[in-house]
Amino acid sequence: MFNVVVEWLDEDKSRARFSLPGRREWTAQNLDAVIRLLAEIREEMSPPVSQEPPQLHPAALHNPRYATELHPFSGGTLLEIRHPSLGWIDFVLPSLERIRITRFLSEQEEAWNRFRR
Repeated sequence: MFNVVVEWLDEDKSRARFSLPGRREWTAQNLDAVIRLLAEIREEMSPPVSQEPPQLHPAALHNPRYATELHPFSGGTLLEIRHPSLGWIDFVLPSLERIRITRFLSEQEEAWNRFRR
């Protein structure tokens, strides 16, 4: 959809230069495509995205919309979370991760109920 040339500025791919020529007007669909493209470029960069989540901060999304269903091929769970800027982000969680998350959420609910007493 876009003619984007990425120029890596170092061997480690920690810096890049790129341009998006030929557009003066942007639709929401155009921006969605650019965001996906930038995500692909980021995936190639170093350092990689941390395996550990960042510390919770005030800008964390509160009460995002989500949808979940059984993934028909893997037996895992399809989890979709809506980000107001990035749109719907899809994840397929293996069944063992579904069990772990269920346990974590139950433990958090129990801890919250003890805290409120």
